[in-house]
Amino acid sequence: MASSPASLGWRLRNSWWVLLVVLGVGCLGGTGFLYIGITARRPAWWGLGIAYLVLPWAGLVAINRLGEDSQVSTAIAVAYFALWFASIVHALILNGSWLRWRAANRPWFEESKPLAPPPVFAASLEINTATPAQLAEVARIDLPRAERIVADREARGGFRTVEDLATALAPHEFARLRAVLTCTPRPRAPQSQPPGPGRVLDF
Repeated sequence: MASSPASLGWRLRNSWWVLLVVLGVGCLGGTGFLYIGITARRPAWWGLGIAYLVLPWAGLVAINRLGEDSQVSTAIAVAYFALWFASIVHALILNGSWLRWRAANRPWFEESKPLAPPPVFAASLEINTATPAQLAEVARIDLPRAERIVADREARGGFRTVEDLATALAPHEFARLRAVLTCTPRPRAPQSQPPGPGRVLDF
């Protein structure tokens, strides 16, 4: 069960990034600011992370090149530790805003997209009277294909059974639709009887 944002445990778990600032000794402190800035999509926060990463490393490189005994190196070292202390204070102040954001929002990478609703089929589809649009919607096929099926139906004079439609659909498509299909055969026009032999009259 998820903890309430008001609980101490929740606050501590979501404040772990401050430890990066404290334990990073100036070298890795910027990664904590980068984490909250990217998670909350706040340029001001991840901008601080870049600054708190670049400046300390630039100072270390400068000290290495100048030598540890020079006065400039000493000044840079003092500035380095002052920057580390400032980043800790800054993180503690900013953590309140981060916790308020975290309580009211979900990170963008945790946002779940709503699932598409399952297809809803009509109660039944009479295949001898269905229009191409109705057939395309229920069978989830493109309209030109539905129009060809209807044209074939009309050429036959209507389907006799539901299974007549199976030849126009893939097996998995027909299996999915079988339960909602109905077929009422169209009445066939009576065929005219050929004239009988009759009686021949001679005149």
